[in-house]
Amino acid sequence: MPEKEELEPTVIIEDLRMSKNLRMVVTGGGTGGHFFPAMAIRNALQEKGVEVKYIGSKFGVEATRFSNNSENELLLNIRGIQRQLNLNSIVKNILFPFRFLQSYYQSWKLLHDFKPHVVIGTGGYSSGLPLLAAIHKGIKTVIQEQNSYPGITTRYLATRVDAICIAYIDAEAHLKKKIQFSPEIPFERIYR
Repeated sequence: MPEKEELEPTVIIEDLRMSKNLRMVVTGGGTGGHFFPAMAIRNALQEKGVEVKYIGSKFGVEATRFSNNSENELLLNIRGIQRQLNLNSIVKNILFPFRFLQSYYQSWKLLHDFKPHVVIGTGGYSSGLPLLAAIHKGIKTVIQEQNSYPGITTRYLATRVDAICIAYIDAEAHLKKKIQFSPEIPFERIYR
C-alpha cells in the first residue's frame, strides 16, 4: 500500500466554509454499504461542530439502530422497487407511489424546517427522495458514491446534484457529471 500523501482540501461546494454554524443532512441506507459510509460522514462532520441530521428508511439496516422518534434521525416509509415476480412483490410495488409521495413530503418538511446548507447522499433508495427534495428547494447537494458501479439512485440524480465524490475511478464511466475522485474520500477535508 502506498504511503499516504498530504492531500489539499478539496472544495466541493463553492463559497461554503466549514464552521460551527453549518447545518447538513446526511442520507443513505437500506444496506450497510450505504448506511455505514453515511454514519462515517455524519460522525466526521459532527466532530467538526456541524449540526447534522440523518435520513434513512424504516426498512433498511438503519432501522435496527435508530427509532423514528428522534429529532436528529428520520426514517422514511420507503423501500426499493421489488424486482421479483410474486404476489408479495407486486403488492409492495403497488404501494410504492403512495410511499414515494409520503416520503418525499417528509423529506421536504425536514429540509424546510431544518434549513440545511448541504444534503449529502450515500446512495440507496432512502437517499433519493431527500436529495430530490433538496434539489427542488435549491439546497446544495453532494453524492458520495463508494461503489465502482453506481446504483440506480446515483445514476438517476448524477446530472442534477451539485457534486459527486467517487471512491473508484471506474465509477466515472457511468456518471455524466464532473466528479471529485479520492481513493480515501477525506470528508473531514472537503470544506475549507
